[in-house]
Parts: sequence; C-alpha cells; structure tokens
Amino acid sequence: MEHTIFGLVKKRCEIAGQYKAAVKAAEALKADLDAIDRALVLCGYEEDPKGIAPRGKYKQLFGRNELKLTIINMLREAPADDEAIAARIIDAKGWDADDALRADVLKRVRHAIQRQQKDGHVVQDFGPDGCLWRLAQ
Repeated sequence: MEHTIFGLVKKRCEIAGQYKAAVKAAEALKADLDAIDRALVLCGYEEDPKGIAPRGKYKQLFGRNELKLTIINMLREAPADDEAIAARIIDAKGWDADDALRADVLKRVRHAIQRQQKDGHVVQDFGPDGCLWRLAQ
C-alpha cells in the first residue's frame, strides 16, 4: 500500500506541475488577447473585439485541387452520393478513419461538390436510390 501512495503522490506532483505551466501559458495568451483588443480599439475598430470568433488551425488533408480532381474521376466511373465518395476517398488514401475524420472528409467532399455544382461541372441526379451526383453533360 505504501508503494501505491508514493506512486500517486509522485504522479500528482507531475500533473500539478503541468497544470501550473498550462495556467501560466493561458494567462500569457489572455494578456496577448487583451493587448490586441486595445490595439484594435486604438486603430478605430468599433465593434466588440471579444465578438471575433476564435479559429483553430486548418488541417490540410489534400493537395491543391486533389479533392476536386478525385471527385471528378470517381464520378466519371459512375454517379455516387457524397457519403460513398467520402468513403472511397478514405479507402483510397488508406486512412484508418475514426468518426471525426469521416465527418471531416464528408464535410470537405460536400463543400467541393457544391463548388463544382456552382461551376456547372456536376449535377444532382434524383433517382430511385436517392440523390446521386454525376458529371454534367
């Protein structure tokens, strides 16, 4: 029992140190945000700077035009729905896809298809299997 207590005390010390460092880093980030907010106001920004939405880093999964060209090549073979296209892309890339990655790829596929629809490259085909995408004639 004594070894267990010693191990837990040691682990608690490690985690407390990590927590202290994280709080210090968060306070530094907060100070940076406050400085930027003051600079925005000084430069004439009239809205509330706290209303500016935070954004995370973009995770690049595809090269330039890679997703667009992949979708077009898949639709040359046969019409397909967006979920089938996303699943085939994940398989083709050989990714071990969890739910988050599948949702991310599906979202990107849907946006790419919508852009291609606006450009007139693909059209919706409503058939007995539901909504399928196919290349425009």
